[in-house]
Amino acid sequence: MSCKKNFCFVLSCVFLFTAAVIEAGEIKYVFLFIGDGMSAASESAASRFLYGQDEKLVWHSFPVKLFMTTWSLSSYGDKNKNDNFDADKGYDVPIAGDKPYPYLFSQKAEKYFEKTEAADSAASGSAMSSGQKFFNGSICWHKESPVRNIVDILKDNGVFNTALLTTTLFYHATPASFFSHNKFRDNYKQIAEEILTKMQPELIFGCNDYYYLRTFAEEKGYYLADSSEIKRPFVFDNVVNKKIFINLDNYSVPQTTNDWNTPGFLYKENNIKFREMILLSVRLLLEKKKNFFMIAEQSQIDSANHDNDYLKMLAGVYELNEGVKALSDLVASNKTDMNWNNTLLLVTADHATGFLRFDKALGRGQLPEKNLILGKYILKRNDSVKYKSTGHTNELVGCYAIGAKSDLLYNYSGKKYKNIIDNTDIFKILKEVMLYKQKK
Repeated sequence: MSCKKNFCFVLSCVFLFTAAVIEAGEIKYVFLFIGDGMSAASESAASRFLYGQDEKLVWHSFPVKLFMTTWSLSSYGDKNKNDNFDADKGYDVPIAGDKPYPYLFSQKAEKYFEKTEAADSAASGSAMSSGQKFFNGSICWHKESPVRNIVDILKDNGVFNTALLTTTLFYHATPASFFSHNKFRDNYKQIAEEILTKMQPELIFGCNDYYYLRTFAEEKGYYLADSSEIKRPFVFDNVVNKKIFINLDNYSVPQTTNDWNTPGFLYKENNIKFREMILLSVRLLLEKKKNFFMIAEQSQIDSANHDNDYLKMLAGVYELNEGVKALSDLVASNKTDMNWNNTLLLVTADHATGFLRFDKALGRGQLPEKNLILGKYILKRNDSVKYKSTGHTNELVGCYAIGAKSDLLYNYSGKKYKNIIDNTDIFKILKEVMLYKQKK
């Protein structure tokens, strides 16, 4: 073989190898799981109930584990202030701590959380989706203008499909903050219509209280199915080229049980599970043969903590854990195109809810005793757990990552506090991960 031919052969091999490396490094699938209202104490409670010790939920084994600040502009308390907000005062680490409870406890931190207004789902979700801070109640909306979010950017770019999955209303604050823009989070009809007409995620899986939206969605090109009927044969035949709207009509968290101190969860007959929602959605999205970005929210953790319902909270965290585990197992199974070289999985919370605290540690399968009440008198009081609030708190929440470019999160952790990122950094990470090709 001549030198010229040798050179051409080597050059072609180098080209093929380089192309293979680039292809192997391409991030094709990005998942952001959000436990609405899931404090670090909620994680600890569920981990102890299931496994008898802290940090045993599936995401606690992820290689990247950080904490995240969730403060909003409302934490300053005055909407008339100028825009020169000091991030160090949004969450005051020297006072509030560089770790959340139960990893760290101090009286000054407790008083800080009692007095400081916390973010709501609209402001925190919008911070994650757009990289900017907002006042509570607004969804990607600052002063009199909408703010572009990651889904806007992905739509313009055209490389990724997007998917919205939630166990609550699909136009509720957390999912809405990625797929809409509105001055007020309670403008449900406006938000729903924007999601279905302008943002148009490739797949929607969530609840809907407005019957007219069924027809409205079909008019906008969506194939409609009810989650109570998805196990019927042929429901999703010939929908590869259509957008899909699955109306969630048979979901509730299971009942938490502990017979013989064995953790258990009883589901209603024919109810869908969060893990089933995840696996079905992934299957339908993979069939479309296109990269995708999915938001997956477990909402009932928040409502349970608002109600100070410890057992329901455990069930919500368990459901999230099962969903994340199902996806992780699928990615690692080699049964699909997904693998840890082309898939990024993030798990976090939008904020903490309930101000949950423990008076004594509970073991595996143990639940707090109920207050024994006779008339107006409490004869025996629950002395193991207590909620100090029915609202949100400004506590740090967990943030976990595994898969392609997951170590990128460390680039956004603070110089002074290496274990903390801000919720606005989620947007920066998502943008860098999914649009890295355009930056080359």
